[in-house]
Amino acid sequence: LDGNGTPELITIMNLTDENEERILHPIVYYYPWDGKGFSETPASTLNLSERNTFLRCHNFELLDRDNDDDQELLVSLGSPVRGLAVVDVNSDGELEITTRLEPESMRFGSGFVYAGVVDWNRDGYDDIISFSPEGNVMKAQPFMNINGSFQQGTATHTTIAGMNGFINRAVTITDWDSDGFLDVITPFQSGHLIALTLSEAGIDIDNIPNEAGPLSDVQIGDFDHDTYKDLLLVSGEMNMITISFGAATPAEKSENYFTLIVDTVDIQIFSAIPIIQQGKYIGTTIAAGWNGDETSVFLTDLGLPPPIDKPAIQDTLAERIDLLDIFPEIAGLDIGTLAAGTKPMKSLGQPLPKGVLPRHVLPVDQLFVYSIPEDEARQFYSFRWLLPPPKGMFFHYETRSIQWVPDGTQLGAYKLAYHVEMKAGETVELESEEEALLTYKVIPHLEGYDERLWIYVNDVPEFISELAGTEFVANSLFTYQPVVVDKNHDAKLQFILETAPNGMEMDSSGALYWQTDSSHVNIYDVRIVVSDGFDRAVQEFRLFARAGVIILSEPDSIIRVDELFKYQVDVWRPDLDQELTYKMLYKPLGMTLSENGLVEWTPVVTQIDSQNFAIVANHGVAADTQEVILFVNHPPVIDRAPPPMNKVNLGYVWDFQLEVTDPNVNDVLTYTAVEMPDGMRMDPFTGRLRWEPTRDEMDFGHLKIEVDDGNDVRTIEADFFINSPIKLVSIPVMQATVGQQYKYKIMTTDLNKGSLLPFSHVVKLEDTEKADDVYRENVDRYIGDWNAADVVYMTSQGEMESDEFNRLNLKRYVHSIFWEDDRLIIIIEEKDDRSVSVKDALWEFFQGSKGKPPKVIVERRSAIRYTLEEFPDGMEVDEFTGTLLWTPGKDQYDTYPIK
Repeated sequence: LDGNGTPELITIMNLTDENEERILHPIVYYYPWDGKGFSETPASTLNLSERNTFLRCHNFELLDRDNDDDQELLVSLGSPVRGLAVVDVNSDGELEITTRLEPESMRFGSGFVYAGVVDWNRDGYDDIISFSPEGNVMKAQPFMNINGSFQQGTATHTTIAGMNGFINRAVTITDWDSDGFLDVITPFQSGHLIALTLSEAGIDIDNIPNEAGPLSDVQIGDFDHDTYKDLLLVSGEMNMITISFGAATPAEKSENYFTLIVDTVDIQIFSAIPIIQQGKYIGTTIAAGWNGDETSVFLTDLGLPPPIDKPAIQDTLAERIDLLDIFPEIAGLDIGTLAAGTKPMKSLGQPLPKGVLPRHVLPVDQLFVYSIPEDEARQFYSFRWLLPPPKGMFFHYETRSIQWVPDGTQLGAYKLAYHVEMKAGETVELESEEEALLTYKVIPHLEGYDERLWIYVNDVPEFISELAGTEFVANSLFTYQPVVVDKNHDAKLQFILETAPNGMEMDSSGALYWQTDSSHVNIYDVRIVVSDGFDRAVQEFRLFARAGVIILSEPDSIIRVDELFKYQVDVWRPDLDQELTYKMLYKPLGMTLSENGLVEWTPVVTQIDSQNFAIVANHGVAADTQEVILFVNHPPVIDRAPPPMNKVNLGYVWDFQLEVTDPNVNDVLTYTAVEMPDGMRMDPFTGRLRWEPTRDEMDFGHLKIEVDDGNDVRTIEADFFINSPIKLVSIPVMQATVGQQYKYKIMTTDLNKGSLLPFSHVVKLEDTEKADDVYRENVDRYIGDWNAADVVYMTSQGEMESDEFNRLNLKRYVHSIFWEDDRLIIIIEEKDDRSVSVKDALWEFFQGSKGKPPKVIVERRSAIRYTLEEFPDGMEVDEFTGTLLWTPGKDQYDTYPIK
């Protein structure tokens, strides 16, 4: 500790205070070497408890904190500190605490805190691994030494099934897997060896595989001189030493097993130390054993390859060497040898033998503790296994109990066999007598017995199935098949129906059957129990029996393309308060369903003919399904039809072929003549029209045909004007004079009473004898208002005040109003010898009562239109009156044709 090159002896004891101010506190004792031996009086002591009334040290290690060739102590302290203390010797030779470290991840916990020291990067500064085994969980957190300062690293933890009984006195430091990193090897009485490896990435926790049985001690050495570290594992309960040889890969590892063979006494080995000279094992091991009466320390050859330069240890022991004269002479005794043996039989779980009832049934991953029974007359003395126990099971001497944490791979029955020695009394004999010393020997009176018993590691049966729905419809068969797993292969499951409604039955596999009727509308409790004979599992649920629901509504079976289809589902249910839910099982593209059960769909052209959908109405578990077949009809498509107005000259034949198609595959079209001019004929199958009008059908005729595909009707309407050609009856003036106006009023005659006005907008007049007025103005926006109004009453302009005029409907007398050739055309007609003036019509058309109407220019037009086709220059004809006007020029003499 002081760096002088001579080691000191350090002990730490957890002691009770003389004044009993502290229940337990750790004290460090520091004994220097005086050249001949360690001083009997400590050079310094240090109480680590400080103000704590209870504190305990669990282990301590030496470390070189600052790479200065002297060492410090690293002490682990329990609750309430749960941390580490670094202790050093100051310049006055006194012990003192230089640093306290508190692992963040271990501030709380049920396990003790321990520490290990490694220089993982070999920089001369020792690093710290703090760890705490808590049940079957190993926690660890590093402290990196950076130039003498400790920096806390990332904590980690690993669950190791069955790990129990930490042996803190046997913690060793070595590179057991030769990976270049030192490992802290932590042994457990359950047989587990846990390696904690520190690297730049953190702490890696590994479970070192071995088959050494319950452990009592662990030592490290290169027993076969192959540069790989080997493990010497001592199992006092099995009286066996196992050497696990290290190798480059796990597959190359091997193990040797040695058992102590004696002639007269029965010794159990509990600890061993291999003798290592100059870093090499010489082939001899110091071992310590106990026969129930006294302890023996002996040398043994494990039968490994011959040692190199082995010293004569036996000869050395022949001479008495008194290192400390306070010990009496211990005479040597030949007790036997450690002979190589075979690998002990591995105890495996098996099916429970028929007729055997286990004494203890153990759950998985829980600590099993079986204490050896004792009383005042019989006290525990020693324990030994007669058969290898299951892996992880060991005898805990401090509590005198068998302990084990079985994992999920150790299910089944195990037969335990062990021998127990009990002290029934003792005899005290005088062994030697000297002047100042009397020596007595206490000889115990022992009674031994063998005990064999069966234990069974049981996996609790577990329901892994859940009832998909606890609601069902009454008046139906309810079934449920529970699924239960039990990892014990020999488990025999028994199902019990503890709570159920009347009539429910269960078979041997646990399946439930219940035939209900309409009266079973209620809530029922069900409780199923499954047992494997040792443990049981329970599944409980409630059944809700509901009454059924019925969809009452029916949708239209025929719908039309590009038209919105709506269908409100109407459902009968017994409980009007419970909400209905709807869903569709299948549907055409674009169809929607609202939360209230409203179906909406606008089919497109590609979705004609039959389309299906199914809707489900749910009331709890009660449901009704309606499957619907819709026929999406496309109306007949009129590809060719007569124009709205057709002029047919008298004496000519009018012939027309209707062209109508239907996209629906199986539709058959029929043609029906609702209205036809006299004499017109139609083929009802092909739609062929033919007509040769006579004078009796002159002027106007109307055609109305309906085309029916069985679902929809399309109407074709057309008007006809049967025209008798107009004739000129006037005799023209045949002579004109140069320089004087020539005037000729054309006179005509027409068999037609009515006429088609000469506009692109079709206007038919039944009688052309009536006067017409035409007005023009850029006011097209008024046309929409006029056409949209059902009636337009004439309002007073100041001169007409009678109710008769105020209630006059102008639309009755205005035949047509439209916009053409940048002009507003108005046709006004007489009815019942009464008409309206153009002024009044324009006043209302331009909404004069709401504002100031525009100024207009009025032009009168005739129903007959005159056109010059061949004429001399300068001649004109009035388009509507038919008056020819011409003033011939001086060079326009001679004859001119006029047409």
